[in-house]
Amino acid sequence: MSALQGVLIVDAKGGRTEEHHVVSTTDWDEMHAWSDRIYMPYEVSPTGKPQAPDARMYASKIGSSILSRFSYNIPVHIKDWSQKEDLAIVLTTIRGNARHWVDSRKPADTGVGEAFLVDTSRTDYWVDFDPNHLQVNVTLPHQLLASLYERWFGQLPDERLWLQKVRFGGQGSAWIALMEYASRCMAEFPAQMAAGPLGRHVEEAIGVHLLMQWTQSMHGAAAFGPPPQLAPRLVRDAERYIVHNARHAPTVSEVAAAVGASVRALSGAFRRFRGITVQMCLREERLKGVRADLLAAPPEASIKAIAAYWGYCSMGVFSASYKKRFGELPSQTLKAFRRI
Repeated sequence: MSALQGVLIVDAKGGRTEEHHVVSTTDWDEMHAWSDRIYMPYEVSPTGKPQAPDARMYASKIGSSILSRFSYNIPVHIKDWSQKEDLAIVLTTIRGNARHWVDSRKPADTGVGEAFLVDTSRTDYWVDFDPNHLQVNVTLPHQLLASLYERWFGQLPDERLWLQKVRFGGQGSAWIALMEYASRCMAEFPAQMAAGPLGRHVEEAIGVHLLMQWTQSMHGAAAFGPPPQLAPRLVRDAERYIVHNARHAPTVSEVAAAVGASVRALSGAFRRFRGITVQMCLREERLKGVRADLLAAPPEASIKAIAAYWGYCSMGVFSASYKKRFGELPSQTLKAFRRI
């Protein structure tokens, strides 16, 4: 943990540096302005009695991502992270304690050396920091992670992947070793980390590590068997078309025409490289779309209207398919959602 203790405040010779200093302030408005720029817009408030922060923030780029360290030096509650920025964030606790909320009833605490991963562009997130907290974070573009997944695993990620909120790491873990390496690289080669092959290399290593954490959280350790066989462009183009047009419930022939293939060729490629039919892929994307909308909707929303938006005409058939896929009725998904 020694390298992480000094990340962004210690140079290659071990001396103090202000090269990465962003802001030190006791003014909430000034802190908000800078945190909106470095991370994304979010709401932060003191826990307990009203008080001013004694905030410190340091930040620098790793390729297209941001490495940062911050502390408010008072207990705070943070919520409403903007989903418009299309970012994911991994927060590593260096000092103190953080309580991350998996949902409104399930907290996950991170102590020294532990990390918490969440795609704030795809799911809601709340966190409480104690007054002694110090965090080292990496903020990554969602599109970077999606592209890495496709490049490494040869297929588009299941959208459910991004809904996972993952606690991992710990002192002596691979994650801490990777972050210490990034910290030392930042101290020795800050310019090359911001724009150069070193930064791209470190950013990709961090991104792939996080994808492994997400994948393991979703599927379990069995997910780390041999990677799927690389699918041809035909299949990947069809999957993109299905994702973007799922709510219109296209036919298999429409999908085949969109990618310039025959139904027979497309169906054969899906069976060979995905082990499913094109119809199964279409059904999965529509059901995932409905579920995502239900999770984002207020409890009084109309399930029928949401289902109709995704092309379902029969509520009986839809409800049965939904329960078979997710293990609960659409009404249970809708009622289970609560915002802190």
